[in-house]
Amino acid sequence: MERGGSSKFLKEIGLFLADILYNAIIIIILVILIRSFLISPFRVVGSSMADTLQNKEFILIDKLSYTVGDVDRGDPIVFLPPATSKDAPKFEEFVEMNASGDGTFDFSELLKTKDSQYCENALLSIFWLCKEDVEENDLVYYAPQTAAPGSTAMQTDWAKVKKLEIDKNSAKKGSILLEGDADKTYNVRVYDSMGPEYFVKRVIGVPGDTVKIDSGRVYVKRSGDDDFMQIDEPFLNSENLNRTYIGQRQRQNVYEVPEGHYFVLGDNRNHSNDSRSWLEPVTQDSFPFVPEANISGKVLIVLWPITDFRFIGSAEF
Repeated sequence: MERGGSSKFLKEIGLFLADILYNAIIIIILVILIRSFLISPFRVVGSSMADTLQNKEFILIDKLSYTVGDVDRGDPIVFLPPATSKDAPKFEEFVEMNASGDGTFDFSELLKTKDSQYCENALLSIFWLCKEDVEENDLVYYAPQTAAPGSTAMQTDWAKVKKLEIDKNSAKKGSILLEGDADKTYNVRVYDSMGPEYFVKRVIGVPGDTVKIDSGRVYVKRSGDDDFMQIDEPFLNSENLNRTYIGQRQRQNVYEVPEGHYFVLGDNRNHSNDSRSWLEPVTQDSFPFVPEANISGKVLIVLWPITDFRFIGSAEF
């Protein structure tokens, strides 16, 4: 092959590869945009939404509806639940209070305990996730260390726990001021404000509603109404119909849904981790609501297995 022909050939190869790269970039951008704003796939794990959704089914969720409209009662939604007592903290540290009862919790260089053996190696720390950022909206729980009864050993008095939320300025600074008892050591735990995995449940109460669970039945009083109305739940199977109960650890059966939050239940009521059972970390206080910001979208289609392909509609009540 002559020199001119070789140069032309290499140029054509270069243009061909550039064209492939260009198209690949366009496809990646389109996929990201579609998944971020239109639809997104998820895999159902567990049976908490049976018979509406089954374990291991692949679903598509509609994100656009909640971009232009509101979440409504009866919608089956995918979301990140709030942090619960079952979630592990990001960090657990100790902070010394000064004579005025103030202490600074510096989280700019915290290492995850479970990764400490890797983080001690400077080379491995480059590749391993040795640091986990404390972010805005993270939850901080802290309680004083006291002497154990009949012993000099110290223990955390979680009955005196205090709670803070990381604001934007604190997240930027990498530290937050704690207030407690003078000259005390405090045990500090940091939790992500959201749980680590996505859930799929059905919306029962929207902002302004009051939800009541009584004798296995679910009632909703809408904002402005005087009376509760039992909701019609044709999506429940015979095992769950009129058999909605609260957990033994819950101390309430009436829930006033605050602004920007939602009350949700699984369709398989006897086997669902939902608004009835969520307790805050450490304090064990009930927190039964999903923040609107945690909602990814509404279940639209069961995509797989193909033999079970179907559209999933919202219930009306």
